Amino acid sequence: MSLLKRIFGSKKPIESNKDLVVSEKVVLPETKGFIVHPDIHNLLWIVDGPKRNYILEEKEQNVDYGGVRFSFSSYSSLEPSLISINLPVLENVSKENIERPPYYPSYAGLSAAQRNLYWEMLKNPYNGQADIGYVFILYYGLERHLIEGEFEDAYNVILKLRDVYENASFQYYSACALILTCLIRQRADLAYKFYISLDKDFKLDFSDNLYLLCKMGLGLHLTAQDIMRMAKTFEFTNQNYIKKYPELFLKNLSVLMEEDLGKDSLEISKYITSDKFQKLHKQAVPIFANLSIRDQTVDVPLISESFKFKKTANNLLQQAHEKVKKDLANMRKEGFVPLEKKAKRKKELPSFDQKKEEELLQQYNDIDGNIISKHFALIALQNFYYKYREVNGVYLNKCIDYCYEDIQLLPQLQSQYIEEEKKRILMLSSLYSKQELEEKLSAIHAFQGDIPAFKRLAIIYEKSKNYLKAINICNQAIAYYLNIDMHESVREFEKRKKKIEGKI
Repeated sequence: MSLLKRIFGSKKPIESNKDLVVSEKVVLPETKGFIVHPDIHNLLWIVDGPKRNYILEEKEQNVDYGGVRFSFSSYSSLEPSLISINLPVLENVSKENIERPPYYPSYAGLSAAQRNLYWEMLKNPYNGQADIGYVFILYYGLERHLIEGEFEDAYNVILKLRDVYENASFQYYSACALILTCLIRQRADLAYKFYISLDKDFKLDFSDNLYLLCKMGLGLHLTAQDIMRMAKTFEFTNQNYIKKYPELFLKNLSVLMEEDLGKDSLEISKYITSDKFQKLHKQAVPIFANLSIRDQTVDVPLISESFKFKKTANNLLQQAHEKVKKDLANMRKEGFVPLEKKAKRKKELPSFDQKKEEELLQQYNDIDGNIISKHFALIALQNFYYKYREVNGVYLNKCIDYCYEDIQLLPQLQSQYIEEEKKRILMLSSLYSKQELEEKLSAIHAFQGDIPAFKRLAIIYEKSKNYLKAINICNQAIAYYLNIDMHESVREFEKRKKKIEGKI
């Protein structure tokens, strides 16, 4: 099998060990009079009423790829995009008086007034005006279609949404979902469609490694622009000339590539054969933002860690840097130096959103005993206060405090998660034989989710040159991830720790 087919293959339908639980095309309840965009008319999940198309039961899917089996399971009562026609919708409320959706929104969790705004967005989800929380609710349902419903329709809608919503989290999650589902479904044609959609800088706000995987899988070469953009990934740190004189740097890099490689592009597969591809270290990458879809990560080969490949790109960047340095010296002697590219205007510090703070704190304080919900509420608070870290040091300290609180709750989170998994399986015990039930109960494992608090604290302490504290956080993260068998995360923090130790 060629490396191209090994990554994306060709058109190949996904297989499931159970029939899809989709009864018919969705037609919205006429009694409500709601209108939705034609693109998504058949992509909404409805739990009740005459047009119900979603049945509350556990679903599982297994996919074999390259000798590795990916298993996806979900507990449908938790599906965040699920629409109930019995939930009230309140119209004619001023938008200014309606709170924003919470950090991890769901249709059921919206207020009646918020649901009206959600339906307003569904009329035209492409105008780019909706709060990103409503977009995510729609997106969660589209993610479910990527594995068990109208795959290509959902894929195309996500591509269109990526064109108008610049939100970094949305761009990141949607890029991961599209690339990895193409890999799992072996659809090179749709992977190429994703690649040619990357026509705006903000759409590249996702993993460089996944970008490399996409290009390699499609047999595309890296351009000089690609190498410059990913200079940091290739461990080229002195980017002064790239930032100040990008056109001159690009010109020199292109010439050097022609001289050294015989063409103005870098062929990835020349440095990573099928055998080497199999031996690459792997990194756990999230596939879905939708938490009701279990087993949300896939271990993806770290193409950027191939020594020979990375060394080649790094050498080209180093040579281009030296060539630009000489060119500038000669230009100065002749009394001419190209204008430096003006640095982007320094962003104005954001005004502190006290209303949002009160809203997040209220959501956090309203949580009674549910550690999993508290975990996600703490992540929302960490993100919120970190955004205002430069406005006032108090907010950075609050971010740090909530990070530590989240870390302290991890043992309780694990215990509660395992208990809820047991309850979930026992609720569905009638679907299984006694042996199957015992197997499912014995197969319960720890919550293998990324803990953002570890990385955030490590970054905060490293930037403030408090290296010992940063190393201590790395040690905590390594111990935690080792205990729950998240070995790629262990390697990530071991690498981070080694880098920090080199600064002492």
